[in-house]
Amino acid sequence: MTKFISTLILVFSSFANSNYDFSNFFSSFERLSANFTQHTYNNTGTLLTKSSGTLLFKRPKQLIWHTLVPNEQILLLNNTKLWLVDVELKQASLISTTNLTQTPLYWFINRPIDNNHIPQYTHTKDKINWYKTQQTNQLSFGLKNNMLKAISLNNKLNQTILLTFDSIIINPIIESNAFELNLKIGFDIE
Repeated sequence: MTKFISTLILVFSSFANSNYDFSNFFSSFERLSANFTQHTYNNTGTLLTKSSGTLLFKRPKQLIWHTLVPNEQILLLNNTKLWLVDVELKQASLISTTNLTQTPLYWFINRPIDNNHIPQYTHTKDKINWYKTQQTNQLSFGLKNNMLKAISLNNKLNQTILLTFDSIIINPIIESNAFELNLKIGFDIE
């Protein structure tokens, strides 16, 4: 009986430590840069698209999601303005940012406040600890060695989007004008 109780305590403490790992990671930085690869799968698991690029983030509410392959696009958040820039088409569109709570971006902008709202540890697969949010899009974060490794979510088309990260740098030096919209001549702005 003592072994059973000890094992049970160990299991529950590992869950608690895992949730601590999530909170600890997302509370540990003001700035972050990384490379990403995004895979989109249909509901049967068939790969539909693959893209890659870089991510640059600074709290509060500043982000550059720069897709380089297959087409160059930039998602630029600067406080209340969210821009989608298609470099090939030379178009920039201002997007409303009223509700980011259902997006991965919400977790970068906001530090975990309390244990009732942080994603909960669900499982470990391929040495990645997965934490699921309570959001309807099944948003989950994967951490490996206390560092963000992946994000998974479902979109409105019932597709699974898997983002993997590498070359992560915590609190890199970022130029003060990095998050300003800087378009070349000839861009259409909507």
